[in-house]
Amino acid sequence: MKLDAGVRRKVSASLAPASEAAEPDRVFLHLENVRGTFDASVLSVYINLPEGARPGDHPELLAGSVGLFGLRKSSLEDGAHGGQGLTFVMDITKIVDALHLSNALTVDALPVRIVPHRPIPEQANITVGRVSVYRQGR
Repeated sequence: MKLDAGVRRKVSASLAPASEAAEPDRVFLHLENVRGTFDASVLSVYINLPEGARPGDHPELLAGSVGLFGLRKSSLEDGAHGGQGLTFVMDITKIVDALHLSNALTVDALPVRIVPHRPIPEQANITVGRVSVYRQGR
C-alpha cells in the first residue's frame, strides 16, 4: 500500500518526541468493502511481513484478526447494506511506532498481508475493496 509522504512525515514527527507525557498520533488500518459469500472465516492482517515469511512467526506484526460473520448478507446488493460489505478498523499504532524506532518507516509503501486462518473455498469470492491507513493526531 502506498503511503502519502506528507502524512508519513507527520506521523514520524509525532513519534519522535513521544513519551509518557506526549503520546504519538494514533494510526489506523481500514479494510473497507469486504465482500463475499463465505461467512465462516477469520482473516488475520499483518503489517510489513517480510517476503516469504510465515505469518505465525511474526506475532509482533499482527495488526489484528477479523471474523467475517454477516459477510454474505452485507454483500447482497438488495440487502440492508446495499452490497457495501463489511468494514473493519484496526489500531496499528504500536506496529508503526516499532517501525519508526527501527528506522523502517522511511519507506513509500507499507506492505499489508491478509491471511485466512483456514483455506477459503474459491467460490467464496472474498474481496477487499479498499485498504487504507489513517492517522489521528493528538
